[in-house]
Amino acid sequence: MGAAVGGGKGPRSDINITPLVDVVLVLLIIFMVLTPLMEKEIAVRVPEDIDKNEPVPPPDPNEQQWLLKVDAQGKWLLNGTPYEDAAILEPLKTAFHTAKAKSSEAPVIFFDADDKAKYVRAVKALDAIRESVGGTGWTIGMMTEKMEDAAPGAPAAPGAPAK
Repeated sequence: MGAAVGGGKGPRSDINITPLVDVVLVLLIIFMVLTPLMEKEIAVRVPEDIDKNEPVPPPDPNEQQWLLKVDAQGKWLLNGTPYEDAAILEPLKTAFHTAKAKSSEAPVIFFDADDKAKYVRAVKALDAIRESVGGTGWTIGMMTEKMEDAAPGAPAAPGAPAK
């Protein structure tokens, strides 16, 4: 192997990788510096493994449970009562203060979005929950299964009368 030294005739076909390495190193440094700054934390509590054989205790019948549902048409229902976008804040505030007065823990509101509901409507409903108490306050329980599909003996839907 040999390298051509000196003035050769004609254009060189060798690739000069020095600028490429410089650009890649600069990009690497930029991403290494910016990545820790872009991380945002969202507190998520994942349910613990539940023994399938152990019966689930029914909810306290005296405790008021709150369910905000987004149906397939994008309408919001708070415990079955339909509300418009701006009108939902007052009932959510009232529900929060009612639930907070009964317990020292953060009150729980269950959120259920229909599979056919638009994503924007679901996000706006979650934003309404957050805005109703000025940020933190509610503990939001995401409903991932239809109550009809739940195992027999499972507790009733929030806000539904116990059988």
